[in-house]
Amino acid sequence: MKRMKLETKSPWSKFFALGATALVAVGLVGCATETSGSAESATTDSAGESATVLEVVYIPKNLGNPYFDNIVAGLQEAAPDLNMTVEVVGPAQAGATDQIQYIDAAIQQQVDAILISPNDADALVPSLKRAMDAGIVVISVNSDMNVEGRQLAILPVDFTTLGDFLVELTAEVTDGAGDFAVLSATSTAPDQNFWIEGMKDVLAGGAYPDLNLVDVVYGDDAPDKSTNETNALLTRYPDLRAIVAPTTVGVAAAAQVLSASPLKGQVQVTGLGTPNEMRQYIKDGTVKAVALWDPKAQGILAAHLAAALINGTLTAEPGASMNVPGVGDRVINEETQVITGPPVTFNADNIDDFDF
Repeated sequence: MKRMKLETKSPWSKFFALGATALVAVGLVGCATETSGSAESATTDSAGESATVLEVVYIPKNLGNPYFDNIVAGLQEAAPDLNMTVEVVGPAQAGATDQIQYIDAAIQQQVDAILISPNDADALVPSLKRAMDAGIVVISVNSDMNVEGRQLAILPVDFTTLGDFLVELTAEVTDGAGDFAVLSATSTAPDQNFWIEGMKDVLAGGAYPDLNLVDVVYGDDAPDKSTNETNALLTRYPDLRAIVAPTTVGVAAAAQVLSASPLKGQVQVTGLGTPNEMRQYIKDGTVKAVALWDPKAQGILAAHLAAALINGTLTAEPGASMNVPGVGDRVINEETQVITGPPVTFNADNIDDFDF
């Protein structure tokens, strides 16, 4: 198994800054490839004193996903000031148990912290418990999981409000009426499932009586499968008004299908997507609006929280707080979660204001 060590030589631009942003390519198949040598165990600071380098491993849901590349960008931006090295390893596909081998390798490597975007809420817990028993800080990034498997969870937004937000977004692009389907990631993804259940609860509450959820399908965060599922939905439901994809891979795949379809404009695509991926589809009229938060901010927050937990300047307890450069003051809530920020809706009026 090859691995990739990400050097942290040049800080990235300020969180949510405009202008060109270079994404980190961490590999398209298999596990990450090595691009530099291993980190030194210590370095010398400007005062001539020896300071321990913090060794951190980040395990995204899968490699080659632009969304998680942006989390890596945030880690890279924060790492130099924290005297931190960041290694990115992970599976090519977002399988429920495919991340376990990388957790086990990080334990053997005796890293200081494991940051992970889990593909399953429970399957990873035994391995992550072994990591914590070995003194390794474990933080779930971008979605939560069984609390026994992590010390903190960094969420992009308040997940308890996202189901309502996605239904409202669907209502906006469909004028509040019609059949719609959800194109999700994997069937075991904890974040996706939580949001979808939230959408169902909102619909059951009667606030949108003319919206009808007809199906939930899974593209496994793979472009080909997401494309196939989109085509199947269009065939299966001739009266479909919208496809809602709460995953960046799924929403881009669905938009690509509709952009070349006679159903363009008749079937709306919305959900969670990066402005750079969705810009062409918003400008050509395929998509009215999508939303997201800046994943880079999660990487910045994850790096600072990991460093604070490793150094003992922060405890993973409700009520504890810290100020994170580029993100602001953040407080650990009762579920030992840290919320990054609210979602932003991108449409034809503002899409060019964002670059990530």
